[in-house]
Amino acid sequence: MTVTQEKPLTGIDPTRPWTFEDLLVLPDAEGWRFELFEGTLLVSPIPPIPHGSVVVRLRDILLKQLPESLKAGENFGVLKQDHRSYFVPDLTIFDAEMLESALPALPPSTVSLAIEVVSPGNPANDHVIKRNGYATTGVKEFWIVDPRTQTVTVLTGPTPNGYTLEKVYGSGDLVRAQEPLTVEVPVASLFS
Repeated sequence: MTVTQEKPLTGIDPTRPWTFEDLLVLPDAEGWRFELFEGTLLVSPIPPIPHGSVVVRLRDILLKQLPESLKAGENFGVLKQDHRSYFVPDLTIFDAEMLESALPALPPSTVSLAIEVVSPGNPANDHVIKRNGYATTGVKEFWIVDPRTQTVTVLTGPTPNGYTLEKVYGSGDLVRAQEPLTVEVPVASLFS
């Protein structure tokens, strides 16, 4: 039998909303991802291989089409200015100059596209929480890639109340990103 001593969380006041700075003092928890939505802590497991396979296929397609001024990356956090919302998209398209930045996370103004692949264990995180979170954070375009339905939902026109435009693409469709991106993704290629 193994007994572990839990380390108490110091410096975090449980009576107030969480901030990005609170995440920085959390103990390492390998295998878990920590995010924030309007001051509420979101904890999810690192996704399994089938999920990662969709991310890799999509990344490979996008890398061939991106201009030099944009980069595609995994595990780049996006931080709202008030520090109460922080998301780590499965894949992010962002300004290349941010690779030289010392900032702890990407400002939403530098993100052209955030992409989440729906995990079977928590689909509401992507379809509800992150959909609203990326919009209120100011991310210009958000894709929800859903392996269960083999669809890509493209959301644009962020406002404080959510995205204003939504289009769902099926397996026979070609997704085209909003300007300044000029990328095209055959939906079927993500799930083969």
